[in-house]
Amino acid sequence: MTGDADRRLARIRAGAFGVLAASGFLLLFGPLLAKAWIWLVEPRNPDWWAAGGQWVGGVGTIGAVVVALWIAIRDNRQLRADRVKRDQRERQEQAAKVTAWIETTENGVDMIVSNANAEAVNHVVVSFDLVRHLPMTGSTLHRGPVIEDDEYLYAILPPGKWRMPVREGWQRPDMTPGVMLAFTDSRNGHWLRLTDGRLIEKDQNVVSRRKIRFPQRISVPESY
Repeated sequence: MTGDADRRLARIRAGAFGVLAASGFLLLFGPLLAKAWIWLVEPRNPDWWAAGGQWVGGVGTIGAVVVALWIAIRDNRQLRADRVKRDQRERQEQAAKVTAWIETTENGVDMIVSNANAEAVNHVVVSFDLVRHLPMTGSTLHRGPVIEDDEYLYAILPPGKWRMPVREGWQRPDMTPGVMLAFTDSRNGHWLRLTDGRLIEKDQNVVSRRKIRFPQRISVPESY
């Protein structure tokens, strides 16, 4: 919660406790106060004044209960909203630790995927990508149900760094090479990391989203 929300909630709680205290006071001392008023002012039926005091106290008690219930419902909703935000933040933190990039060495060009989490990710598809310019435009974002020659499919990718060789025929001199990475984290969150590094959450894993049918060529991770 923000500071303003905390202060508003504190004022509401203070008001509710005040109403509850006043109601309890009236309920306990209402009949006595009514009798004292009768003695000071004029004779009246004491039962009438006693009933009046009890009625006022009862109304106050009902009001306090309603306010207390409203506060409890509000707090429960806020707790649920905070829990959802916390779960989403933890999922994003885990997904943010799965990254990919292009690396050029003396032996050639490789796609490198790093899973810096303590848990493995699964349903992993690593796709070689070509972009015309950076920031990314003209990327090959749409893939079909078949794992293509410039892609690697992994059932599971453990923590660590992993290497996927880029074949010479995949590259083009007029375009920039990149990596597109789809995976599912250990919390069953589905993600797509684009060539420019952006991370997008998806409703389905890459196998369901692309309607990939098996058998397919499943690669074995090669340690970096």
